[in-house]
Amino acid sequence: MAHTFANLLTHVVFSTKDREPLIAPCLKPDLLAYLGGIVRELGGKAMIANSMPDHVHMLLSLPPN
Repeated sequence: MAHTFANLLTHVVFSTKDREPLIAPCLKPDLLAYLGGIVRELGGKAMIANSMPDHVHMLLSLPPN
């Protein structure tokens, strides 16, 4: 019997337009929760996420489909 295992980890980095420092510290928790929800809707899991004033880093575990 064959078993298949997939572990797809993706490092996603994106920034604000023109790298403007628009991500205020008060927005950070809501922003990261929102992005985590989008990943969950895709069937994935946000392993870790963090943001700076001008960009966001996310490590995602995504399904193979």
